[in-house]
Order: sequence, then structure tokens, then C-alpha cells
Amino acid sequence: SNSFCTLLEMASKRDQTAIDVTWEDQRNICTFGRIHNRYTQLLDMISRKKTDVDNLDDACDEVLIADDVKIVFGESFAHVDADDAGSALEAKKEAAEAELQAMLAEKDSLDAAMKKLKAELYAKFGSQ
Repeated sequence: SNSFCTLLEMASKRDQTAIDVTWEDQRNICTFGRIHNRYTQLLDMISRKKTDVDNLDDACDEVLIADDVKIVFGESFAHVDADDAGSALEAKKEAAEAELQAMLAEKDSLDAAMKKLKAELYAKFGSQ
């Protein structure tokens, strides 16, 4: 969020030297803002997904050592085979890990796009 604030300050400050803000500049500033908002949202989603993966990993470990496995359906418990429960948990964990990797890849892509836009805007506006 610091880089976004810095970019907004840079775009809003006035200097003695007038710099024309073109439509392209405004578009880049708006694009940076949208990317930054998605980036911030993604960081929160990544944090929650990491917690999910950790919880599923712990559940997989627990099922391995458990003699009696029950799952919750609404307000009731049902007995399930430990191997079936382990397989189901492992599949959920793999799916969560794949989602996490996709989020991390998107985060890297957004980070690169923000750095590119920031460099372009700093090149034109400097510290204004």
C-alpha cells in the first residue's frame, strides 16, 4: 500500500515545472490502482489458503493415526473408513495447494506489472 500512496502523491503533487498528464498517464495511474487493489486482495486470499492447506495437512496426519474417524453432516456424525477419509482429505489438500500455486503465480504477475507501471510513471513524473 505504500507504493500506491507514493504513486498517488507523486501524481497529485504540483511542482513549478508543469508536466502534462496525458490520457495514457491517467490510464496507467488507474491501471496501477486496479492492479494494486487486486494484489492486496490476493495477499489476503493467499494467507487464508495457506491456513487451509496447513489445516488439511494436519487433518491428513490425524487420520493416519486415528482408529475411529467420524465426519460431521449438519448436526450428526457418521463413521467413515480411515483410508477413505485420508484419500478424500489428501485430494482436498492437493486441490488447495494447486489453488495456492495459481494465486502465487498471479501475485508474481501483478507485482511485475506494478513495477513496470511504477517505473514508467516515475520516469515521467519523478517525485512530483
